[in-house]
Amino acid sequence: MKLMPILAIVSLGASLALAEQSSSTFAQKSADGKSLVVPQAHSSKGTVYYAITDRDRQIYFESDAPLEDIKGQSNDVVGYAVVSSGNTGAIVAGEWHLPVDSMKTGIELRDEHLASSAWLDAASYPDVVVQVREIKSLKETKRTAAFSSSTMTLVVDLTLHGETKTISIPDSSVILMKASDATSKVAKGDLMAIRTKFTVTLADFGVTHPVIGEKVAKEVSLDVALYLSTLPPNQQ
Repeated sequence: MKLMPILAIVSLGASLALAEQSSSTFAQKSADGKSLVVPQAHSSKGTVYYAITDRDRQIYFESDAPLEDIKGQSNDVVGYAVVSSGNTGAIVAGEWHLPVDSMKTGIELRDEHLASSAWLDAASYPDVVVQVREIKSLKETKRTAAFSSSTMTLVVDLTLHGETKTISIPDSSVILMKASDATSKVAKGDLMAIRTKFTVTLADFGVTHPVIGEKVAKEVSLDVALYLSTLPPNQQ
């Protein structure tokens, strides 16, 4: 066999390997798009809770700039969290995907701008992705027969606009609730609630625009309220 065909085969193999590595960076979405396929390496660590989507607001964001205060939300977050055995609230794995085109500000044209290539570029980077790396400072705050609550610092990899940064989010709260008649009004299965707040600096993720700092703030504040269940969306 001649050298050029050999090099071509090697190059193709390297390209395929790279493509496979890139596609496996994030968990894949389920067939119905309402959840993520939980890797076995994660599900084996404890109890899996699946994000309940299409209901209450999950993400609230605000850009408070001198010329304009932009507020928005999304209820289309999909993903999961894995809690360690012992019902302590310790999140040992987790991943969530926020579709960029699901972020609504109340003005359709502004939503289109937000998803455009000049801003978050939904065509190239359709999801904002959060992956749990570890937790710190876990503290149980209350426990009853029906539920337990804890606070912790979540250390996550945040991928936005194709850039990934590791951030620490202190004072995150987790509540675990046993299935009951009361919780069944929210969803079937045992439930979990995650509440946290943090800020994102747009420049850190390669989002630049002349109006940032004037019409749009340099930092965006996010308020997260996720509800999850031990039963995936297709079983609700």
